[in-house]
Amino acid sequence: MPVHNSLDALFRPRSVAVIGASATPFKQGNVALKYLSQGGFDGHIYPVNPAGGEIEGLKCYSSIADVPGPVDCVFTVIPAAITAEAMRDCANKGVGAAIIGASGFGELNNEIGAAREAEIAAIARASGMRILGPNTNGIWNASARLSLGFNTSHGDAMTPGPSGSSLSIVAHSGALFNSIAPCLRRYGMGLSKFVPVGNEADIDMLEVFDYLIDDEATGVIALIVESLRDGERFRALAARAHEAGKPVIALKLGRSQAGAELALAHSSRLAGSARAYESFFAECGIALAPSVESLAGAAALLIRGQSMPLSGDTGLVCVTTSGGGGSLLADHAEDRGVPLAGEDGLWRGKAAKVIASFENAGLVRNPIDGGNLMGWKRLAPLLESIEADGQCGPALLYAHMLPMEANDLLVAGILLARTQRTGAPLVIVSPGGMRPAVDAHYRANGAVVFDNLSTCFNALATFYDSVEFSADELVDPPEEPSSIAPDALLRIREIISSVEPGDFLAEFESAQALSLAGAPMVESVLVKSADEAAAAAQAFGGPLAMKALAAGVAHKNEAGLVALGLVGEVAVREAYCDLSRRLSALKAGRILMQPMAPARAELILGVAHEPPLGHFLVLGLGGLHAELLDSVVLIPVFVSRARLTEIVESSMAGELVARVAGGAAHQRLSDVVDSLVALRDLVRACGQDIASIDINPLLVAQKRCTAVDALIVRKLGE
Repeated sequence: MPVHNSLDALFRPRSVAVIGASATPFKQGNVALKYLSQGGFDGHIYPVNPAGGEIEGLKCYSSIADVPGPVDCVFTVIPAAITAEAMRDCANKGVGAAIIGASGFGELNNEIGAAREAEIAAIARASGMRILGPNTNGIWNASARLSLGFNTSHGDAMTPGPSGSSLSIVAHSGALFNSIAPCLRRYGMGLSKFVPVGNEADIDMLEVFDYLIDDEATGVIALIVESLRDGERFRALAARAHEAGKPVIALKLGRSQAGAELALAHSSRLAGSARAYESFFAECGIALAPSVESLAGAAALLIRGQSMPLSGDTGLVCVTTSGGGGSLLADHAEDRGVPLAGEDGLWRGKAAKVIASFENAGLVRNPIDGGNLMGWKRLAPLLESIEADGQCGPALLYAHMLPMEANDLLVAGILLARTQRTGAPLVIVSPGGMRPAVDAHYRANGAVVFDNLSTCFNALATFYDSVEFSADELVDPPEEPSSIAPDALLRIREIISSVEPGDFLAEFESAQALSLAGAPMVESVLVKSADEAAAAAQAFGGPLAMKALAAGVAHKNEAGLVALGLVGEVAVREAYCDLSRRLSALKAGRILMQPMAPARAELILGVAHEPPLGHFLVLGLGGLHAELLDSVVLIPVFVSRARLTEIVESSMAGELVARVAGGAAHQRLSDVVDSLVALRDLVRACGQDIASIDINPLLVAQKRCTAVDALIVRKLGE
């Protein structure tokens, strides 16, 4: 059965039963029934309670089996311990979908809760009945007048907005409905659907996401995410939403990196859930909002800007009723990377000519200080000239009450007229508030009004990220051919399989595998005596590094198993003897020698695995201070070489390479990209066996890049 048909009973039921309906005011079973009726649901409503009788003017049935006729959807407001029995009764009745409001399932993290959840999931699989939850607060579908839940906001008036111009939300947190719904009302936004998926025993977030992409009522999709179950599936859905022209924005809950310090490799410790999700969402074309308020604000801006052209200068055109307000706007825009229209705050072209015609005007730049115009009526021709110059992005007014209400309304009329011409959103931020009539006028005419600068610019930053993603044609790039030769790949697989899952390859074997993949590994030799060490030193020449490879020791430097800067036979022999003694104490090991490479910068490159998102490339400043400096960026392994180049060049690591490499900067940056491509292609081919990879450091000199230490950790079986 197609997914959308299987969810029709949930989203567009013809009849609904509330199991656990109650006649007692304020109990969840009473509240849910009342909200369903007052929301305007025009199908059959059946209260179910063993006591029978009548509830809220409706006949109450003692069991679901007693309900006359078919029941499309059921909402259960009963204890977890008896929910499975109710689900079996619903399945026998032929119910299409059930929403389980009770907690007490998998979220308990104990055997009882897990068993309960497994039982209801089994009932869903066996019967074909779809289950939302458990541990959910209900569902909201304004398009079908279906308010089926017990959150306070389920009692709100249902205002979905025009078809295709509403927000729909799928969330892991149902209680946030009471936070986001009031925000949306303040911003004049219609809410089509709110679907809290709870524990996802059956219907999960991605299935609802899939449904919303094809939902005609939905213009913008918002995701409130704790964690994803399937990164590849999510990525495919994000690409489908992109193709459908539906912006997707997200709020990530739980950005903790707890547990990362236990990872064996630097790369994994530097990754962490927050950074991985941020990178993954960005490469999937999904903009992140930092808060509920900014998520709602960004959604409102995206809906208001549906007809805004994406080409040309879409930077923010700012107007302010005070010089101080203008400074605040510029500061907040710079802090969040929100682009301002114009060039370095200056107006040129037709706008400059209009400004020059204003007698006695002061300095007029972006933000436009109304006081310097010497008359608010001049704002209209100025804005028209700015549009004529191709600058048709959103307009933002920093507003406080002008001495005369007439001037407030004059400014409002000019700005609202611009919105009509450009199709771009009009944003008002007024920390001190406006006159009630002026405030109401802006809201009634579609302006998005904020009372907090930070929330306003957080929403704008999310909006601009989403607009940029919407214009990007490479959200789902085609996979490029591998850079690794087939015979080299066979040898790499042999090397990786030489250690048990969960164990790590010693540096020598790690370097072998990475060199075969195309990474620029330093030449290394194993030596078994002081004489062999002396011979290797003579062959290499110059300062040398000597390392002891001990079983179970991943970080040699921390264990005192590295000697650097060795010059001359005496120093080499002494270092060999010292490391041999240390290895004897550790029972076993080998000694490795390498020439020391010159460096002007040290980077860390690597791979980290973040379930269930997959593997990420790691790039940052390296050496001993990799974790201290923590300048790392993560890059999903599905990105193209062209995108890798963009990320490297804009990163702190890339900026450092460009500075230290001088005239060879382009080539050294290309070397870094080549190394990341080698890691990318290695993981694409062998990812099922790779937990993490470290190249730390990658030494950057003017003539070459050289990797001098490596660690591959084999992945545990799944």
